[in-house]
Amino acid sequence: MLHRISHLLSVILHPILATTYIFIVIFSSNSFVAFLPVKYKMMITVFVAINTILLPLLLVVLLKKLNLIHDYRLNNNRERVFPLAISVLPYIFTIFIFTKLQVPFVLIKILQVGIYTLMISAAISYFWKISLHLTGIGGISGFLLASAFQGHHEAILIFAICIILSGFLASARLIKGDHNPAQVYAGFLTGFSLVFMLFFK
Repeated sequence: MLHRISHLLSVILHPILATTYIFIVIFSSNSFVAFLPVKYKMMITVFVAINTILLPLLLVVLLKKLNLIHDYRLNNNRERVFPLAISVLPYIFTIFIFTKLQVPFVLIKILQVGIYTLMISAAISYFWKISLHLTGIGGISGFLLASAFQGHHEAILIFAICIILSGFLASARLIKGDHNPAQVYAGFLTGFSLVFMLFFK
């Protein structure tokens, strides 16, 4: 039972979903971008999901077909480096399109921070198996706390929920045996500190 719950949490809180989750949160908040037309927000969210979830997944499948990686789960830390680095390309494409469409800069900044997170995660993964799951949820937590400090008080409750989920997710990764405590702590702190510092400016 614990392993099934751990697996479910790992899927629902997969790091590849983090950027889309942040877009959903900001569009559901009281920030100025939340008052954009519903169809416009839905179009942006779907476009972001395609480019930050679907395309990176397809890239992993392609790498597996080419025998450049041995496992879809990327259990080997060295095998994570290239998929993480190449996943930056859809982010850059999305930023290019958003710039042309003149969407609010905060939405472009979310994608920019996503690129920084991917690159730092790739660099660390070359030497060590950091928890990407905790990096992802740590980034979401950092974004929420920065938003709360900037006057978006509704982010405080979501931040508290996110911290609780982070604890559950860390336990899930440990129960599954995918990481040790140092790797999950380092993952969360890396994602949290990077995103918080970049959004708290």
